Amino acid sequence: MKSSHILAVVLAIGAAAWVLSGQLGNDAPATASTATAELSGSAAAEEALTQVRVATSTSEPYVIVLSVTGRTEANREVGLRVQTSGRIEAIEVDEGDVVEEGDVIARIAMDDRPERLARAQAVVEQFQIAFDASSELAEGGWRAETTHAEANANLRDARAELARVRLDIGRTDITAPFSGVLNSVGIEVGDVVTDGFGENDAIGEIYDLDPIVIVAAVNEREVSYLSVGDLGSAHLITGATVEGVLRFVGQVAEPETRTYRIELEVANEDHAIRAGMTTDVVLPLDTIPGHFISPSALSLADDGTLGVKLVDENNVVRFAPIVIVADVTGGLWVTGLAREVTMITVGHDFVAEGETVEPVRVRGSSFSEAP
Repeated sequence: MKSSHILAVVLAIGAAAWVLSGQLGNDAPATASTATAELSGSAAAEEALTQVRVATSTSEPYVIVLSVTGRTEANREVGLRVQTSGRIEAIEVDEGDVVEEGDVIARIAMDDRPERLARAQAVVEQFQIAFDASSELAEGGWRAETTHAEANANLRDARAELARVRLDIGRTDITAPFSGVLNSVGIEVGDVVTDGFGENDAIGEIYDLDPIVIVAAVNEREVSYLSVGDLGSAHLITGATVEGVLRFVGQVAEPETRTYRIELEVANEDHAIRAGMTTDVVLPLDTIPGHFISPSALSLADDGTLGVKLVDENNVVRFAPIVIVADVTGGLWVTGLAREVTMITVGHDFVAEGETVEPVRVRGSSFSEAP
């Protein structure tokens, strides 16, 4: 073999040995380093738990209320009618005036009533004398029993006529039967009225507005929760809110609507509340323990159940179903939770039930107070 061929073979063998020695020398350190890195990454993954913000929520008494639309009505109302005949000689009040029980609304002219009164009194005196004389004679046996009875009957008739005249005179003053507001006056001075005048038309109307009554209708499911004496409130169309007491709960439903009439009695001493106003009646039905939460804390389970995600004592995520009982300004009232829970407020969308998390309690540590 030529020397050049021998040299080429030697160089080839040396080069191959050098390459192999480099690869073999790096294998062991590389394998050890990779294993260490993999172990370190696994430990870091176990320690790096998902952080979520949590807050403590404690149940509070929540009053379930019934809200229905109603209207204001007068406590009482009556149409004024005359009970005797004559000419209206005076009207003592104006429409819209507040009158007290017994106040004179209008006066009918006396005309010949004083003379009729004097005559009736004289007749009574006459028959009284006759009766007294008859009594003395009857006691002595000088007067027949039938004659004495006739004298007694005449006296009674005279007294009855006197009473009728006095009653007629008393009816010339048209008075308020109770305290209230004179809503209208349908007569003028000089009008002639007769007993039974306007059987279908009153000469005036009086409304008793203190207390005012707020009337509403409730359905068949709700009426069973209500009782006479329950407290309630009403929001008037004017913006005012008033308190009252339930004074009537109907026992018979309206055939057309299947609803029951209720009446809320409200003090109205200054007559500030008028009859016929639209109102929103609010009546408490029951008190239950509830949590006031933000809508952003809500979650859905895989089956679509509405609830919230909690963190237990081991920092494990738990899903709790809830029932929304009220949607009010600033949040929701819900039931279905324990008295005190640790609720996930931020990050609940990124963790699953059963996952261990790192809870971060924010300042305040609880939901804002209910309005």
